[in-house]
Amino acid sequence: MANQLMQRLRLHALQHGDAIAIREISREDQEDRSVTFSQLLAMTSSLARSIASTLNPGDVIIISLPNRISCTVSFLAALQARMVGFLINPNVADRELHRAAQVASAKAFIGDDGTLEILDGLGIQSIAVNRDVDLDAIMPHEVAHAHLPFETTGSGLMLLSSGTTGEPKIVYRDGPSLDAVARNIALATKLRLDDRVLGLVPLCHSYGVEHGILAPTYAGCTVHLCQGFDTHTVLDQLRSGAITVLPGVPSVFEMLAQIDDRHQPFPSLRCAYSAGSQLPQCVIDACRQRLQLSVGQLYGSSEVGSVTFNDPDSPGGDAMGVGLPMEGVTIKIVDPDSPQTSKPRSTGVEGEVAIHAPSMLKRYVNHQATILDGGYFLTGDLGCLDAKGALTITGRLKLLIDVGALKVNPLEVEAVLCEHPEVRECAVLSLPVTETISRVRAVIVPIDLTSPPPINELRNFVRDRLSAHKVPRVFEIVSSLPKSPTGKILRLQIA
Repeated sequence: MANQLMQRLRLHALQHGDAIAIREISREDQEDRSVTFSQLLAMTSSLARSIASTLNPGDVIIISLPNRISCTVSFLAALQARMVGFLINPNVADRELHRAAQVASAKAFIGDDGTLEILDGLGIQSIAVNRDVDLDAIMPHEVAHAHLPFETTGSGLMLLSSGTTGEPKIVYRDGPSLDAVARNIALATKLRLDDRVLGLVPLCHSYGVEHGILAPTYAGCTVHLCQGFDTHTVLDQLRSGAITVLPGVPSVFEMLAQIDDRHQPFPSLRCAYSAGSQLPQCVIDACRQRLQLSVGQLYGSSEVGSVTFNDPDSPGGDAMGVGLPMEGVTIKIVDPDSPQTSKPRSTGVEGEVAIHAPSMLKRYVNHQATILDGGYFLTGDLGCLDAKGALTITGRLKLLIDVGALKVNPLEVEAVLCEHPEVRECAVLSLPVTETISRVRAVIVPIDLTSPPPINELRNFVRDRLSAHKVPRVFEIVSSLPKSPTGKILRLQIA
């Protein structure tokens, strides 16, 4: 099968090679750095040739870089050289990096030289990426004759799953799955050549690589890469009209929702959407009322890629839903206790979400994936489908708390608590009492830490809205909750 992604990159380089492909957004005292599509292709092809001279197709290359041009070049070069790019956060713990490299049988490493010492004894070679390459020296003939493979055999992506509900796993997705998700995102979000995407999410994350590298490369639009979330930088990019597409996470839109500007301060922004965790209704409403900004939602995971999109401009949609399946994606709701895709649940009935998609994983590297008949992946999420086939996520199966044989969905309790005017955010967890008895525990981040809401007030607030068994027995006030790069609460890290 042709490598569509790399062929698209070559096409863009030949047809509008002077257009900016990537711009690194720097702080005020630094100059932004950018590369055109011609330069991106030439840099990628040069590195791909270097990689292919010492490694074999299918070999795993760890890429541990921040949101910089070098990260995009390294990953695309790995694909072009028919290798597997294993994207790992450069801030990952030493022990986790060593274990991941060992399990994945990695052959090479692209990243900080000091980090390579952590991998001593694994026989991993270092590959240098020249971040300060003389871009002006790249000649047009290098683009026209850039070597590209005719097939994707051997190429792919590895990612560490979030591990928020269990031991982290290594996900492997092949080249065709990356082509599929790149195309699907470009179609769903209607990416155009003149779009400028704000790359806030780390490229080492599934959401980041898909929306910051794959889809923009497929569509031929520009990515403005940011290292981390800096409020001033984000607002400057949006207010200046530099950004047309904003893939964000709930915390980003919560920040934007606090801006009270009736004159639409983001003149060029045409598409904004959130993923990673549920976007609260209050944030959706505030963005619409204060900024005239409609925020959509997207659903996906490291295992299946981006698979649904809730277009906020579509009439009659549910703002709290995650939208319709993308092209080639099929979703079924199955019985969590006896999942069978041949016996899906009816419209509107909650169950476990099972997904079949062209972008889904081929396998876990170190675990057995739960694949049902027909190639459906069991996500572990609870949800339901409406009459149009749009998906709403209602909870997480592994998070359900068993209280006296009654099940409590912590996301339901969290949603109620977040309606309280003095609660910024919260996490609802299981509190084991004995080996067989559990209670519900709520960990609260108040808006004003110096004057948190009284516990009795919180308890009564929930009691007025939910059944008695869902009311937390224990309330704790904390200053913050641990989160992943996409804003997902890391429940296992809550003490």
